[in-house]
Parts: sequence; C-alpha cells; structure tokens
Amino acid sequence: MEPKTKWLLTKTTSTSCTMPGVWKAAAFCEGVAVIFHSPLGCTHVASFMDMGARFRVLADGGKEFPHAVPLISSNLREKDSIFGGADRLKDCMKYTVETYHPKCIIVASSCVAGVIGDDVEGVCEDSEMEYGIPILCMPFAGFLGGEYGDGYYKTANAILSRFFQKQEKVRGRVVLLGDQMGPAGQYAREVSRILEKFGLEVRYQFPGYVPFEEWKEIPSSEYSVMLGFAGNAGELVKLADRLEKEFDVKSLGNSFPVGWQATKEWILKVGEMTGQEERAKEVLSEEESDIENYISTIKDRTMGKKAAIVTGRPPRWYNPGETAESLSWLGISISSLILLDNLKGEEKALLTENFRKVSDAPIIDGKDSGPVMDSSDILLVTNEIYSTKTKQLFIPMIPLAGTAGEKAMLRAIAHLICRYGSKGGIAYVEA
Repeated sequence: MEPKTKWLLTKTTSTSCTMPGVWKAAAFCEGVAVIFHSPLGCTHVASFMDMGARFRVLADGGKEFPHAVPLISSNLREKDSIFGGADRLKDCMKYTVETYHPKCIIVASSCVAGVIGDDVEGVCEDSEMEYGIPILCMPFAGFLGGEYGDGYYKTANAILSRFFQKQEKVRGRVVLLGDQMGPAGQYAREVSRILEKFGLEVRYQFPGYVPFEEWKEIPSSEYSVMLGFAGNAGELVKLADRLEKEFDVKSLGNSFPVGWQATKEWILKVGEMTGQEERAKEVLSEEESDIENYISTIKDRTMGKKAAIVTGRPPRWYNPGETAESLSWLGISISSLILLDNLKGEEKALLTENFRKVSDAPIIDGKDSGPVMDSSDILLVTNEIYSTKTKQLFIPMIPLAGTAGEKAMLRAIAHLICRYGSKGGIAYVEA
C-alpha cells in the first residue's frame, strides 16, 4: 500500500508573478525606490515575501537584513480599470520623488495595468525627463509577462545594460550572482568563507544587495560566483556569461558547492580558475579534516543504525546518492531507496542511476514500502510521511552549501536518532 504523504512535488514550473521578481532584484539597493503600478495588495505580497527568509537567517545566527528600499503602489482602483490608470502612476511618481528622494526608480507593471493598456513606458520616459533621475520601466504586466524568475533576471539585465561601466580590475574581488537569502544567508556566508582561503574577497551580491551608487563599480570584480543552480538556472548562467563577455568578469565555473561531492569539485575548480591548484588541494584537505573531526564526535550515536531514503522529488531537484554518502560516513546502513509513485518512469530511472553509483541497497516502489519504513530507525524523506511512526528527517529542497552545509546534515541525522520517544515526527536541517 502506498504510504500517505502530506504533499507530492509534481510541478516543473511555478505559477508566480513577475512583480515580486522585479522587487527582489532591487529590494536592498540603497538609493532606489520601487513602484508597482498595481492594486495595493500586490505590494503587500512582495513586501512580506522575505519574512520567512529573514527569520531563517536570524535562526541560523546570521545578521539582521538591512532595511528594504521603499515599495510604493499606484493603488489602481476599480474605476481605473475602466478609465485608465496612467494619471495615478504620474501622481505616484511625484509622491515617490518628493517623499523618498530616490536616486533611481524602478517601475513594475501589474496584470491589471496590462489588461487596461496603460502606457507605463511613456509615463516613465516623461517622468525621467521631469525629475532628472533614471527610471527603469519593467512593463511585464504581472502574471501576463511570465513568472518570478523572468521579472528577477530581466531586471538584473536591465540594470546591467544601463548602469554597469568598465572598470579597472581589483585583484581578488568577487561578485556573487543570485539571492539565496542575501549576504547574511548560509550560501553567501559559506562561499565567502571558502573563497577567503584563496585570498578572494566577496565585495558585491547582485542583483538586490548593491547600493545604487555602486552599480557602476560591480565590473571591477575579477570573478563571479553563481549561488546555486535550482529553478531558473539557465538565466543565472546567461548573466554570468554576459558579465564575462562584456566586462571580463570571469565566472568561477558552472558549479556550486551543494553537497560534499559538489563542494570538493568546486574547490578544485576555484583553484584551477585562479591558478592556485596547490592551494586548492590544501583547502580541500582542511575541509575534509573538518568533516572527519566532526564525524568522530557523533559517530558513536549513529553507528549500526538503519535508515531508509524515501523520495517523490524528481532528479532535477534531488540526488539520493548524496544522502547515501552522508549516511555511510555515519556508519548507518541503508535499508532501501523508496521511490514514490508520483515519479515518472524516466525520473525513477535517473534516481536509480544516481543512487547506484554509491550504494547497492534495495530499491523498491512506494506501494511496497510500509514494512521497510516501519523497521528502520529513521527515514530521510523528501515528502513527509504521516502513515508511519518512524522518525523522519526532511531533506531540504534547497540544500545548505559547502562544508558547513554537510556538517549541518550530519548533525541533524545524529540529533534525530537521539531524539527521545517513539511517536515519530519530522525534523529539519538547520545551519
């Protein structure tokens, strides 16, 4: 019988809106103001979008987020959908300039503005002439113009096109590309820590976290690093390629240190790209020793235990081989890899291939998995199971980065095994 799960991931695309993506690309860029030509509720959605990330960063011991830039709505009303809302956008522009005195304004249009046909670009051009400050128009019409990633990357490219200038290179300077909860997030912190071992300094994180006055200086970076490759990864690669082609900001490879295997490959890649191959070997040895020393402090609690890996997450998002490797370090045997029935045939085949590279444990269908799950000490799951009392660890949708991320995974497994009681429940990986 198929186990009962709380949710199953079957979608390959989101159904989001371009406007929060536009906002995210400028949200913490001092000197900027963002206008949504939209009903008031759209700004509410965007302004609260980062609340979860903010609390996550604080829980992980990171620094508080900086204050976000002003986000203002033109507050389109019902009658504006009949008579047009261009005048409301003009009034909103005037209010924004007089109240916040921004050095740059970014305007995003909503689906309402798109449906009624407001000339948002014309208003932006006239306002730029009137107020004498740059105004970027992102006329994507909310849901009509694409999804979150489209708004995010198109805004990043618009900023690059208009404001970036060729600069003399600062040796060892790095720009991070992407978000992942910003400079205080685990990704940026861990990447910065490792890069420091090569004498490299992270100076910028683009888009979203560089003050307006410094946008033109970003090309002074010698290297760029892409923060992860989940979701709309192709656009992130294109952004890195564009920086390299137009401004000679060399990309440190289309790889990222998520999972220990990828971390090792990334460290060696950094050494190769920066001409520090021997230093890369030293850094890798230091990081391996760090993990080995940590494992020695928890292995007495995990040795001899038995775990099952349960996944309904497609291989685009998850590689069970990495989880199997972590379990082997802790002396935990794998009772089976359980593939849930929401997975397609080709997805099951690729998950099987990835798993077989590191483990010969049985692979079974979800419908036959009840006895195996119930007899395991813990389950490592991508989908929460509520038809078992076995303790579960939820494998993160976005894994933590680098050596610190791998240690966090190992620590979570050890803590779960030591958790008192036999009522099951689920635990999560925290930095």
